Amino acid sequence: MNDTPSARTATVAAGKLPGWTMANLPAPPAMGLRSWVALIGPGMMMAGVAIGAGEWLFGPAVASQYGGTILWLATISILCQLVVNLEVMRYALYCGEPVYVGFLRTRPGPKVWAVWYLLMDVSNIWPFMAATAAVPLAAALLGHLPGDGTVQLLGTSVSEVRLVKLLGYSVFLLAFLPLIFGGTIYRSMERLMSLKVIVVLSFLCILSIFTASYASLHEVVTGFFRFGALPLRADTIIVGPHFELSESRGGDRYTIKGTVEPGQMLVTEFVAVRGPEPERFGMHAAVPADLAAVRQGLVDRATSLAREGRFFVEDTQDGVRLQLAGQVLANQTWKLDRIEVLLGGQTQSYHRLEDVPVAVAGRARSLVAYQGVERVGMLSYLWEHGGLPDLNWAILAAFAAIAGIGGTGNALCSNYARDKGWGMGKLVGAIPSAVGGSSVTLLHIGKTFPLDEANMGRWQGWMRYVRRDQLVVWTFCCFLGMALPCLVSLEFLRNVPVEGHRVAAMIADGAARRYPDLQWLLWPATLLCGFLILAPGQIFSGEAIARRWTDVVWSSSQRAQRLRGPQVRYIYYTILGIYAVWGLVWLSLFEPLTLAIIGAVLGNVALGSTALHTLYVNRTLLPARIRPPWFMQAGLVICGAFFLGISVIVWIYL
Repeated sequence: MNDTPSARTATVAAGKLPGWTMANLPAPPAMGLRSWVALIGPGMMMAGVAIGAGEWLFGPAVASQYGGTILWLATISILCQLVVNLEVMRYALYCGEPVYVGFLRTRPGPKVWAVWYLLMDVSNIWPFMAATAAVPLAAALLGHLPGDGTVQLLGTSVSEVRLVKLLGYSVFLLAFLPLIFGGTIYRSMERLMSLKVIVVLSFLCILSIFTASYASLHEVVTGFFRFGALPLRADTIIVGPHFELSESRGGDRYTIKGTVEPGQMLVTEFVAVRGPEPERFGMHAAVPADLAAVRQGLVDRATSLAREGRFFVEDTQDGVRLQLAGQVLANQTWKLDRIEVLLGGQTQSYHRLEDVPVAVAGRARSLVAYQGVERVGMLSYLWEHGGLPDLNWAILAAFAAIAGIGGTGNALCSNYARDKGWGMGKLVGAIPSAVGGSSVTLLHIGKTFPLDEANMGRWQGWMRYVRRDQLVVWTFCCFLGMALPCLVSLEFLRNVPVEGHRVAAMIADGAARRYPDLQWLLWPATLLCGFLILAPGQIFSGEAIARRWTDVVWSSSQRAQRLRGPQVRYIYYTILGIYAVWGLVWLSLFEPLTLAIIGAVLGNVALGSTALHTLYVNRTLLPARIRPPWFMQAGLVICGAFFLGISVIVWIYL
């Protein structure tokens, strides 16, 4: 549509950066069945991002420890992020700028906010996706989960741990290739993420249909709505060859986790609490001489109790020790056949729950029904004990942070709406690829439109498209992408220690163990699924950092203002190169799951801050007729409170 002369010359003041010029809002595509494919955009792109570390790393870690009890955290997280996505896209539709540029427009100005969001981006600079994607790749090459063994590589003996490191470097560097070719960066990412969503969800649906039990399905589905429920794990849980065993000796407490594997005992973690700070020793860590005997004693006891098809649970509360033992049935439920209650030095044995003393019967019933976990209400527990239970809050916070996208990643919905050409983004442009993008340009400053009847009609049309994109595509894929990995995790990994770098391939190992006759299919297919979930996530991580800060520099730097539209790629690929060097350094220093937890926990602070700042931007820079309704503004406040509150809990209990 041709702009009127007044629309072409008018300028709208917009905070601390140059004002927006005006043009008429492009008309949205006509609604209809044919428009669905054309409108697969940021929702599908961000769905591909959402099905990542939260689902394949922290989903199995949480499901293995706590079952489906805590999945309500994912529900709140995804719904809060839905509000953020819609509101950052509202800003992009209105002016064609990503919301990060809107942040810079607010007081006290771009310099202060640039520093603040550089600090917030600490949650995204850890390349843990590449490190974890290397694990299923290594498992495929080795034929088993990486452990303490060695392998011959180019005539040199290399430890399996070192092999994972080398593959991590390779995945990290190869992740930059899709960002170099194509007309725009966005188009390359959209194709990649769409393929990922289709392949991964199809495979997980098929795997779930043929392997998941009704009990696991019920637990996962209801877990999304069991708000406020918290899981209390028993002190000791041994199921088949897998064990987590704790003992108290003279005021000190010791815990060992691992698996009795054919021909070896694999200890994934040993923890000694002898003072204010626990001493943790991972799979490959040396244990001090004064703890070696204690560790060996726990190993010996775990070996004697770990038996295929059997479970053993031990828990002590209020001076009463409860021991439960029984069979693991074919449908993975538990059948109890022995109960021992130790009270006041006297041990009583039972064979039926109906005969157990009332004081402990409820706890015994819960530990059997929920396989080593007792469920309690958060508020009632807080009222009774004056604090929250001793859970792995770092893992839970990481799970909440990455259920969906998390961190500063949600703000990129506005970037991708711009690059997709939605709303005023159609007049502003996109970031071109290094190869094949010479005809793509990007304006330094956005454009907005007069609030006349015709433009407001088009505005409502665009908002309908955004809501459809986020509600139907993104939200649905997020819940399905979280539910399916948790479902197969309950089937194959319940009470399995999933510490360290092995977590990325544990589902494949569990599926192969359960169905040995189908190992030839399940092992490689599930490893491929894990790789497809994690590796594209690394592509997004690098792209997100480069894109975010390219837009910041492009819109706020006086030097950048001298560059022409297609030259924005110089800024983009410079930032991407810096990130590449940084990532290689940190990949050599840290263990993957540690990187993931650090990044995800810090991401809660970033997402909470982003939600509140988006509220401020949309209330101050957008005209009254464009601003979000009251319930969306309330949603942004709730989102900020939720994620910042989780950060406080982790700080207190870590």
